[in-house]
Amino acid sequence: MRRPEKRTLGLRKEGKDEPIVWPTTASSLDLYKHKDTERPEDGWRFDEETALVTNEGKKSLKKERRKRRERRTGTIQARRQADDLASRAMFHINNVVERLEGRIQCPESGGSGSPGSLRRTAQRTVGTRGECDTCRFQHSEDDSESEAVIRRFRLVIRRGYRMASPKLYLWLSLLAIAFVILLCTGFDSMDNGILTLESLKPAAMIVNYAINSREVEETHDRLADHVCNGKRIYMYELPSRFNVDFYLNKTMCRVGLMAWLDLCGRFEHGGYGLRYLNESQYEGQWDQDWYDTDSYMLEVIFHHRLQTYPCRTMDPHEADAFFIPYYPGIDALLLLYEKPDLHDTWDKRMAFGSELVNWMEDNAHEFWHKYQGRDHFMMLGRTCWDFRMLPHWGTGWVYQPYISNVTQLLMEREPTTDNELGIPYPTSFHPSSQERLWSWILEVQRSEREYLMTYVGAPRPWLDWSVRGILSNQCKQAGNQTCQQVDCSVIICSHNPIAIYKAFIKSDFCLQPRGDSSTRRSTFDCLISGAIPVFFHPDSAYTQYQWHLPEDPSTYSVYISEDDLKAGVTIAKVLKGYSPDRIRQMRKTIVSLIPQLIYNNYSNDIRGTAKDAFELSIEKVVERITDYKKSMRLTG
Repeated sequence: MRRPEKRTLGLRKEGKDEPIVWPTTASSLDLYKHKDTERPEDGWRFDEETALVTNEGKKSLKKERRKRRERRTGTIQARRQADDLASRAMFHINNVVERLEGRIQCPESGGSGSPGSLRRTAQRTVGTRGECDTCRFQHSEDDSESEAVIRRFRLVIRRGYRMASPKLYLWLSLLAIAFVILLCTGFDSMDNGILTLESLKPAAMIVNYAINSREVEETHDRLADHVCNGKRIYMYELPSRFNVDFYLNKTMCRVGLMAWLDLCGRFEHGGYGLRYLNESQYEGQWDQDWYDTDSYMLEVIFHHRLQTYPCRTMDPHEADAFFIPYYPGIDALLLLYEKPDLHDTWDKRMAFGSELVNWMEDNAHEFWHKYQGRDHFMMLGRTCWDFRMLPHWGTGWVYQPYISNVTQLLMEREPTTDNELGIPYPTSFHPSSQERLWSWILEVQRSEREYLMTYVGAPRPWLDWSVRGILSNQCKQAGNQTCQQVDCSVIICSHNPIAIYKAFIKSDFCLQPRGDSSTRRSTFDCLISGAIPVFFHPDSAYTQYQWHLPEDPSTYSVYISEDDLKAGVTIAKVLKGYSPDRIRQMRKTIVSLIPQLIYNNYSNDIRGTAKDAFELSIEKVVERITDYKKSMRLTG
């Protein structure tokens, strides 16, 4: 290794004429003892703060040379200098600490070496690239021991390098621990619709970064065993004629189901329908999350979502619940609309669904009969009245063997039937991420409510019990400043979310009369827009959606009976009786419900706390089946 060049500094030793010669790599520590040496005429001096020897007359030249040298040597030499500095600094600090603790004796003290007997003299040997030098320095008697330590620590400074503070390492360690905890946590649900995430709680699953695929698979199995314990679902592989043929066969979905309506687009994106890609179709930034969703596509949506459900099992012997992916609502379209002559054929209507029951008997007899179908569930994508025998409408689905034992999810249930459970209608909003969902909720919270109430609907003059005509008249009488009306006899509301959501998001209240049946999709369009629904019949919501809406209806809605409305009660007068604080509190409750009223468009995560309508429905139906099995074991 090439020996470093030597240079002559403008300092002279006391009592000698020859100049001091030091290696160019000597540290400021080597020069500290000469701080009191007489300075030559050329301007050399010792800087107390930086512990460097500098020349006042050549500062700019030295600075330029230093920059060139740093560029020339590069990072390798800088690292070597830093390592050398660190080792020398640690040696120096340990020496000082040992002296202060009384572990070594000061050669010149003659005492025991305790901190009280030190003469403020320290000695150390510093090795620099094979060359050793001894430096001594005196401190005044009135210097405190702490000041001596500080002065010694200053000597480790060289060319901008410093020893890192222990506090810095402590803070970095704490930040690293906090970051690891964040990686292994899940966000808690919103508190009454407030978007600020106020709390974190441990997630049910911890990500395990395995090296090979085998470890990943084993880790996934272990985590699934923990999270999915008691929640495993087995989905039957039915023949395609019971489900996917309805949309894979383009002839069937175009004209085979309903001759006047092409349904092929309604099956796209897992049942969400075609996306609104043109921003002019929906003003704002939400076009990518809005779809032309048909109200009766929940059978397709549930089938699609359960295919990737985290707790789905391929072994029926491990299952806690069984899902039958049959599309009875779509299969019934021909019977309900296309062939009216079948309405007069009792046997044809009664036979609806028998083909599926026969398949279950032949291919799933063991599991189908174990609990007589009570551990099975299905999604029925229409209202309950389409699956009952009426003189002019319906099918005999509910009369098939064991079907009355199967848990059935519908958008409208028959309130007195225990195995039928109501779940929300699908809206047109299917956010692609949680961020998109929170952004929409912020939009709802910030929206200015210009109108007291909004009515979206078309008249039903052929229905004797309908109050839609009364609502339309009262809205007109209240005036345009109080009530806005969207007439669905003029525009097609079911496939035009623009007009609906633009109306609801500007209103405090939305009027929700019964539709062709007791429930209507508009209720959920209203709720996810932050408007307060006004119901006129209890079956419109209160007896339907116990899993998804609060038990106390007054916290999120207003109720005016149809009889009171027909007797002359003025809706606007009733709604004006609600104070701004009461309205604000009710809207806060509604906003907190939005995540569980929509069907999202991102991956299923059973660990999450903000479950959507699908995840909450699956969770509740599995709990229902599990509770039944436990009761059977206890009684058996």
